[in-house]
Amino acid sequence: MTIQLFELASADQRILFSPYCWRIRMALTHKGLAFESLPWHFIEKDRLEPYGSARVPVLLDGDRAVRESFDIALYLDKAYPDTPPLMAHAAARARAKFIESWCATAVLTRIRPLAVPDIVDIIADKDKAYFRESREALFGCRLEDISKDFDAERADFHNALAPAADALAFAPFLAGDAPDYADYVLFGSLMWPYTACRREILELETPVGTWFARLLDLNDGFARQAARAVDRS
Repeated sequence: MTIQLFELASADQRILFSPYCWRIRMALTHKGLAFESLPWHFIEKDRLEPYGSARVPVLLDGDRAVRESFDIALYLDKAYPDTPPLMAHAAARARAKFIESWCATAVLTRIRPLAVPDIVDIIADKDKAYFRESREALFGCRLEDISKDFDAERADFHNALAPAADALAFAPFLAGDAPDYADYVLFGSLMWPYTACRREILELETPVGTWFARLLDLNDGFARQAARAVDRS
């Protein structure tokens, strides 16, 4: 039975922009596991209720449902031990968990003012009222006012990436000579603006930018082939 993955989609269901879902897309590709994408929209919480969740990603593997991106990665290593590991040992799991926490507190928070205003333009019409109401309540302002100075916010975002840039001075990937789930955690975070934003957020002529390009090209350019909002006609 094919693995299935509920993923957050825009109005154009080819554009999948959730950072957490991209972590699992890369994890499944890393392990060589075929999967079926199940596009999901913000207001379709009833579709996830049978699996005990209200948000994506949710992975279905036969009669097993797994929620939360880090738990899904752990499950994949346990369920498919004969495929390349995402986190080969305790040190790798600790590293990936650290990167996950760092992304949540330092990276995604810097991406939000840059990306959120563009999201409302690409999501399905049925999602727009929910998205606006929930995000304006979260940020305490209108969506149009979340970003106040794009250039300053972009510079702040790049400053936040300094720890990753320092690490990449020693190895081509955060995990060393080859990528593992730690790389996919940060990469998934950066796929959010890459797929959803009208303007480029990440400067490619930087250590993190060149690392990002290497990951785009992994597995015959799996991620580079992703549909992007800037490509829509």
